[in-house]
Amino acid sequence: MSLLRDILLSKETIASRQEYKYAMLRGQFSLIITCIAIFYTLLDLLNGIHSFLFLYAILAGFSFLTIYLNRIRYYILSTTLSLISIDSLVYIFADSDHPYGGVFFFFLTNSIVGLILTKDYPRAINISFTVLPLIFAYLALFYDLNLIQPPIYKDGFVQISFFINIALAAIANAFVVYFVIVRNAEAEKSLLENEKRLLKTSADLRISEERFAMALEGTKAGIYEWRTNSNIIYTSPYWKKILGYENDELADLTFNTYQSFVHAEDVEKVVSLVSEKLKTNAPYQNEYRLRTKSGAYKWFQDNGMSKQNEEGNITAVVGSIIDIDERKRAEKELAVKNSQLAKTNEELDRFVYSASHDMRAPLSSLLGLIHLSEKTDRPEEIGTLLQMMKDRIKTMEGFIKEVTDYSRNTRLDLAPTQISLYDLVKEVVQNLAYTIVNKKVRISIEIEKDLVIESDVSRLKVVINNLLSNAYKYHQFEKPDPYIKISAKTNSEAVMIMIADNGQGIAPEHHIRIFEMFYRASESSEGSGLGLYIVKETLGKLRGDISMQSVLDEGTEFTVTLPL
Repeated sequence: MSLLRDILLSKETIASRQEYKYAMLRGQFSLIITCIAIFYTLLDLLNGIHSFLFLYAILAGFSFLTIYLNRIRYYILSTTLSLISIDSLVYIFADSDHPYGGVFFFFLTNSIVGLILTKDYPRAINISFTVLPLIFAYLALFYDLNLIQPPIYKDGFVQISFFINIALAAIANAFVVYFVIVRNAEAEKSLLENEKRLLKTSADLRISEERFAMALEGTKAGIYEWRTNSNIIYTSPYWKKILGYENDELADLTFNTYQSFVHAEDVEKVVSLVSEKLKTNAPYQNEYRLRTKSGAYKWFQDNGMSKQNEEGNITAVVGSIIDIDERKRAEKELAVKNSQLAKTNEELDRFVYSASHDMRAPLSSLLGLIHLSEKTDRPEEIGTLLQMMKDRIKTMEGFIKEVTDYSRNTRLDLAPTQISLYDLVKEVVQNLAYTIVNKKVRISIEIEKDLVIESDVSRLKVVINNLLSNAYKYHQFEKPDPYIKISAKTNSEAVMIMIADNGQGIAPEHHIRIFEMFYRASESSEGSGLGLYIVKETLGKLRGDISMQSVLDEGTEFTVTLPL
């Protein structure tokens, strides 16, 4: 079918399905005529008849010409030439052939072809080409003009010619009907496909309309139009709704009034941007805060553009505002989290470096002590070395505990419970007593036994344990009365826990940095520098705070503040 189409039509696309249908029918009819002309040429040559050979050639020539005209889209000329040529030549054959040769059957074929090919032509033309073959048939039957000298047929050839002509006419008619049926079927199929496409397009449009309506509703955009000539701002019902107003409010809104809704910090930016875009007639986008009816400010995104008249003067500014308050809060939270992440990354770098150092030093010392113990048999030296090994292990154990405390504080959620502060401090003091060998320090607890607070018990234990451990670790045992005092007091909003000692104290130059990760205020410090950092971070989780007062060689007091 594709090859036949390329023969009968040009390779250019035919936009109209109707035009394509008749162009194909016209070309197929011309091919039928050509095949009939070739058949009769061979038949006459076999029977020694030469009278009609030039007519067959003319018929074939006209058929090729109509195909050519059809290919170059001279459709009317092709149709007219095709119908007139076949009607005229069939008339000449009928006039010159034997009356009983059966040529008259082709007039019926010509009439059907004329009716089909001129169907979309004016009615008079359609009727004319349908009736013309019948007129030629009447003339050929009753008026013998002898336009061509009739040939002399052999005996019996007239009967053979009759059956051949009626058979070819029937075949031609059958092909004509078949081609019409095929073309109509193609047209019907195309119509059905177009109908399906239209139905799908209609459904898609309906879905698009629904999506558009949902999108408008989902964006929650309030529409406005500022008519610059009258300085009146029209606002849609939803514009008023997102600011908390009813539809019958804000009826006489002007640009000056609108400015009063803008947050004081954003007014200059809004006015400047509007003025600039009005000069350039360019679309604008801005983000600023507007005061709602309740008095609270919310963030909105403002998008708009100006409209001009024929003279190029701006007559109105049309735009919309969208509530982006949640997005702004999310951006703020994200900024905080990014800051926290940067802080975490920085601390992680320091942690890895210091942790590897603090773990390596006790291990190296432990290996050295083991090596020394292998080289001596003296019990007193071995005992000394074993005690030193225990000290190194305790150092490592303390560091691991601090790392564990830091990790738990970072990743575990708060679990607030009712806590008896006296009982908790007493428990920490008792546990600490089991871990220290020298118990010369006097520890006093001056907390009311009925004082109950709500906090995370495990985190609060870490805070108090680290502060008490430091107070003991950096004491001056040679003083007459070394002590550690734990006390507490409350007000309407918070509880303050004070841990004071008369130990070594901290030099003033170290006060500002003692809560930093891995910071050691003394070169003789045996700790990792994590203790006070963990205290600060843990209190941050508890929404608390810590402060410190210290005098070198006199003592230190830490004050922990926790919300009630």
